[in-house]
Amino acid sequence: MDPILLIAQLMLMGFSLLGVGVAEPALQGSHLLRLGIALLVTFLACWLSPRFLTRHARLLYLAALGFLVAVLFIGEGPAGVRRWFDLRFFNFQPSELMKVAMVIYLAAFFHQRGTDYPILGPVLAVGFAAGLVIIEPDFDTGIFILVLAAFMLIVIGVPWRRLLAIGASASFIAMTMLGLYLDRFSYVRERFDGWVATLSGKADVTGTAYQVTQAQKVIVGAGPLGQGPGAVLPHLPEGHNDMVFASVIWAGGWFAGLMVLLAFGLIFARGMQIAARTQGAGSVMALGLTGYLTLQAANNIGVVMGFLPVSGSALPLVSYGGSSMFVAGLALGLLHALAREALRNQPEPKDTASRGDRRGAKA
Repeated sequence: MDPILLIAQLMLMGFSLLGVGVAEPALQGSHLLRLGIALLVTFLACWLSPRFLTRHARLLYLAALGFLVAVLFIGEGPAGVRRWFDLRFFNFQPSELMKVAMVIYLAAFFHQRGTDYPILGPVLAVGFAAGLVIIEPDFDTGIFILVLAAFMLIVIGVPWRRLLAIGASASFIAMTMLGLYLDRFSYVRERFDGWVATLSGKADVTGTAYQVTQAQKVIVGAGPLGQGPGAVLPHLPEGHNDMVFASVIWAGGWFAGLMVLLAFGLIFARGMQIAARTQGAGSVMALGLTGYLTLQAANNIGVVMGFLPVSGSALPLVSYGGSSMFVAGLALGLLHALAREALRNQPEPKDTASRGDRRGAKA
């Protein structure tokens, strides 16, 4: 396993225990179990062959798409929303799995077809994935899928005319599905209004504005070294989940917050290095997996700090959540596998090769 990725993962899991423990002490035991399962998933996934994933990318994507369709009929969720399957030990959200499945599908597609190829495959893949998530309804995750796909396509060098066509077509498919269920998206406006209220300094209201304001108070009141793992956390809705970054800072201080940022920085730097040292589909896959982990982390932290509207996205490997923890562990395991392939493909140093030649000549 790649030591840098492993260190970053263990750091995040350690701070996860700290944040969940101070926010919801009763959940610490079950959370420890989830962390163990995520580590196991990482260990198992690191032995998967990237070539195997590339060959079966379409099947994996179709399976994730099938779960998204099924959850609309037999899924569960609050207030009539259908977002997850109840598996007793945790609630499994297919939308989390789709993030990784779409990354693998796009990596395989552009490896086989090239970056300047007719756009039907990516349009359908991205559009239907985002659209099905949006009508659960989960507007924020649907938009994140579109953003993640755009990030991948821009970085791998898809021509702008293709990029604009893919983006416009996929967004049209997704937004068409949204239009059929428009009455279910009042919460999006409420979140946006709460964000504007926070920015304007008028966030003395209930709802999302209150949530973000409380998170900011927690961060400011934590101090450089925090209040300790046994300190009582001020009232903070979703302090163990969406707002766990604030809970980590309350217990460990601003220093702990910086260490969380450092861990995600290590994942980003190492992931990009793996992408640069890997060829073909593996390179695009490493890019997408790195983007999934770090872009979602940036989104979550931006929400907690008040820079972005509340989105409900988890902080990978830190928030209390079975699906997010499971899929983030899977993504890191695949990055470990790609790191191993990058090391295998690394050319032998010239001085070592020349010494071998000289020894052969003497013999």
